[in-house]
Amino acid sequence: MMLKEKLLSQSVRQTFSCGHSRHLPPALLALTLLASGQALAQDAPAAAKAADAEPQSVVVTGSRFGSRIVSESATPIDLVSAKELSHGGQLQLQSALKELVPSFSVSTPAATGGTLDFASSPTLRGLGPGELLLLVNGKRRHSMGTLNVNNQIGRGDVAYDFSTIPVSAIGRVEVLRDGASAQYGADAIAGVINIVLDKSLGGSASVMSGISTEGDGRVVETNASLGVPLGEDGVLRASVRLQDRNESNRSTPDTRQQYFGNNGASAASSFYGSGIGLTPSNGTLDAREATINRNTYHLGDTPFLSKAIFLNAEKPLAQGVKLYSFGGFSRLDGESYGFARRAAQDETVRSIYPDGYAPLVHVNMENSSLALGAKGEDMLGFDWDLSTAYGRSKVDTGRSNSNNASLGNASPTTDYFGGIRFGQWTSNLDLTRQIPLASGAPLKLALGLEFRKEYFEEVAGSLNSYQNGGATIIGGPNNGKPAPIGTQPSVGNSPLDASNNQRHSTAVYGELERDVTAQWMLSGAARHENFSDFGGSNTFKLATRYALTPALALRGSVSTGFRAPSLAQSYTSNTSTIFVNGLPVVQRLTPVNNPIAQALGATDLKPEKSRNVSIGAVWSEGAFTVSGDAYRIAIDDRLALSSLFQDARITAKLASLGYAGINGVSFMSNAIDTVTKGIDVTSSYRLPMAERGTLVVTASGNYNKTEIERISAAPSQLTSLGITTPLYDLTQQVRLTDASPKTKFVLGLNWKKGDWTVNLNNIRYGEVAAVAFTSLTPAQIAAVTPGYDVSLVPVSATSANSQVIQKFGAKIITDLNLSYQINKSTSVTVGSNNLFDVYPDKNLASTAASVAAGTNGSDNAGTFPYNYVSPFGYTGRTVFAKLDYKF
Repeated sequence: MMLKEKLLSQSVRQTFSCGHSRHLPPALLALTLLASGQALAQDAPAAAKAADAEPQSVVVTGSRFGSRIVSESATPIDLVSAKELSHGGQLQLQSALKELVPSFSVSTPAATGGTLDFASSPTLRGLGPGELLLLVNGKRRHSMGTLNVNNQIGRGDVAYDFSTIPVSAIGRVEVLRDGASAQYGADAIAGVINIVLDKSLGGSASVMSGISTEGDGRVVETNASLGVPLGEDGVLRASVRLQDRNESNRSTPDTRQQYFGNNGASAASSFYGSGIGLTPSNGTLDAREATINRNTYHLGDTPFLSKAIFLNAEKPLAQGVKLYSFGGFSRLDGESYGFARRAAQDETVRSIYPDGYAPLVHVNMENSSLALGAKGEDMLGFDWDLSTAYGRSKVDTGRSNSNNASLGNASPTTDYFGGIRFGQWTSNLDLTRQIPLASGAPLKLALGLEFRKEYFEEVAGSLNSYQNGGATIIGGPNNGKPAPIGTQPSVGNSPLDASNNQRHSTAVYGELERDVTAQWMLSGAARHENFSDFGGSNTFKLATRYALTPALALRGSVSTGFRAPSLAQSYTSNTSTIFVNGLPVVQRLTPVNNPIAQALGATDLKPEKSRNVSIGAVWSEGAFTVSGDAYRIAIDDRLALSSLFQDARITAKLASLGYAGINGVSFMSNAIDTVTKGIDVTSSYRLPMAERGTLVVTASGNYNKTEIERISAAPSQLTSLGITTPLYDLTQQVRLTDASPKTKFVLGLNWKKGDWTVNLNNIRYGEVAAVAFTSLTPAQIAAVTPGYDVSLVPVSATSANSQVIQKFGAKIITDLNLSYQINKSTSVTVGSNNLFDVYPDKNLASTAASVAAGTNGSDNAGTFPYNYVSPFGYTGRTVFAKLDYKF
């Protein structure tokens, strides 16, 4: 069921109200009404005309001096058209980009129990989601405010939510694969993605429905977009989208013992199969073990309902001045799933849930944005562009089907966990001009100023989500002991977690470009940026392109980058329950200025600094274009979430300081230096075949490898206690270096003849890896690893135990769709994603033999067959049908 169908408490209902229209900013609502009125007044021929149509090979990203052909850029840029984005049955923009841009990757979150199940962490060139800058119409887009604290790709970072912008609102996407901090500001270490909104006249509508061949994961998406004239030479385009997705689930039954044995004195066995006789139980099995529903876990797509509107307007005035505005609003209501709590667990109030429960996490995500600007010519000899843009991300989380065990039998079953608010206000003045020189081409000059202010607020949850009610555990071996505190699956934000912080930054920047000769272009950029909380930085970039022949050119760049810690990285505070090797652990994430973090040796955060070198070549002749670029990106003081420090000695030390009940602590740090090396190759060939139609072949690939050059030592406050856990442990290291594929190859075939179009896309994702166990004995390793691809890392020089890294093999995913143009206005498309129903390799399995050796597998006692590091998910084959109409 979706969120609106749940019987939540009054406070949660207010938080997750489904009355969306009242949330629209007044300016956007007014523009929407204006679009409706203009649409009624315009005539059909005018609606069919395109406004300011641009060739699809032209981009504006990478230079402040107007548009240029992709192959003539000094830095590598991928151009993705709106038509390419809409070919397949993908719901999200980032999923479509993943299939078209080889160096762009998106994680597939697994059972995060929160926001990450609806907003994945996109990355470029193997770097983190926070090292990628997103622009809309060339203006900085606001990110989310939620810090990734889960054991997933992007841990310790903040990402952009690409899904807030309807694909129907997009004219094209430009992906600059090069360091660009000097041009566009902090964060653009890996590169820049610029979403250029559609500003054509006319209308379109589409409806798409899909489902997996397992019969779950149904999706329905409807889009509508309309561009109408503003006077004689202006345009306003409005796009709306509605998405409805049901869940898919590839988890397997929970075969563990669910209840206390009949003797009532022993904890229920947590081993695989103990509840169905494969392995021994603790005590004689309760009769209910034979009838309980064991399908209580979730691994797959989570259900949501999403609504979005986006507007783009442009209106020329007198004397060469042009006004423009764009922005939008989106809202997502979704459900995520926490790990099930068995009847015999201490987290269960058995009078409320005699058979255990699976807590539901309700997520509401809202994004709103509005940009206003004007641009013109000849202001003291300069072309000018003055703009201001505000964006806001709002996330609220609640729970149902849950309890706070410390409140005992009086525990509510629903609550409000808390929320995150992030706002960003950015204003820019950009000036450009051409300075004639005595000989040769003119010198192009750009100057700019930027002011940005950011706001971060963490909102406390309801009292019952975090309070210690003082109740004790009833029944079982821990009868009478203090019950776990807080609502499951994680403790809500307390007033101590709540905070309200802000900062501002100012920047001045400049750029020069000149065609030194007819063959040689040279450009340079410099930027000084100053943050109110982290001080100033100076970054630069030099780029050049030299045409050896009319068809072949060399290009290269060198640049430095700067990334200040985000407000979320500086101030996020929360308590959560995570599972480490299958066991629940209460973890506290604390800001570095918190006394708890400081007691364990946390230090003030510093900005990241990077050095980027890229060199490549492009060959373009006739219908064939190919480019290749090699790069090296070195990042010092890279921001990372520390290891989880959990030990009885830490718990005791914190308790002595007045912070009781904390099993584990983590905090942000500048823990590592990294070097990322890689190669991007892209190519396309258009082959006319006379009466047999036209075939377009695209082939591209990326090789990417990240190495850790330095890891900071653990603080002395920890080592003095005898703690040997490193500041950045092997689990974190492997997640950074091996959780995303080092290789990715894409082969696309597009064949068109008459009214028929066929698209065939093949993607080969390289091997990925994850730490499966942090300490196993040789006997346990021998029992659990046969038949799997693993590598072993000794726990220490004095221990016979090893950490186990599991490797998941390369896979090829094939997508196929067939389109038919029924008439000039209407087309229909049918297709399949993951045509051959490919699944990733399975996790190390729990078996009776592994249990006999003293361990489950890494599949969470048999319930999770697939790992979150899968770059293509674990839903299997889906089929879809889509109807498009243009007018």
